Amino acid sequence: MSEIIAWFIVHYPDMKVKMQKCSHSNSSSEVNPYHIEDDCWSHTMMVCKMVELRSADRALMVAALLHDIGKPEVRRVNPRNNHVQFFGHEEKSAHLAKPILEKMVSNALLEKSQAKEALELIAMHGYFYGCKDANEAYVFFAEKRVFFSKLILLVECDHLGRFGSSDVEQSFGKIKEMIERIKYLLEQK
Repeated sequence: MSEIIAWFIVHYPDMKVKMQKCSHSNSSSEVNPYHIEDDCWSHTMMVCKMVELRSADRALMVAALLHDIGKPEVRRVNPRNNHVQFFGHEEKSAHLAKPILEKMVSNALLEKSQAKEALELIAMHGYFYGCKDANEAYVFFAEKRVFFSKLILLVECDHLGRFGSSDVEQSFGKIKEMIERIKYLLEQK
């Protein structure tokens, strides 16, 4: 993992700085309950460490590094409650990751198939937050069981790569229930 992170810092130093400056909070006196660690780069490093401890899969490691690179581009403050939001960051992150992944392939850090999988993991890492129907998700993942396992691991590491309140844990509990239901359906068929 450290090789991939070092490569990224050397080749994309501006992106690292943007992530360091991109706060999950709106002010120094306000704490985002979903990201007490505050800046996007710190969160990303925590996610990378979680993935490194759980898997040697190269595509998963790269997805962990790049999963939130779109947050600085989509960061908005909700004027009604003054909370910071990052709606659409998954798609923006995937868009920004594409040329980075291509460069990683050309620099022999990734194979094309790994880059493709990393891109899909980045684009879908927020999937379960909006998923309301386990049966619909089952249909999507029925032919992608290995990918499903990797996506679950990225989502879990994304969650573990933050400090948050009991509301965060409760919210993630619902996601875990959805994932367990999808796993059950996949095992039945």
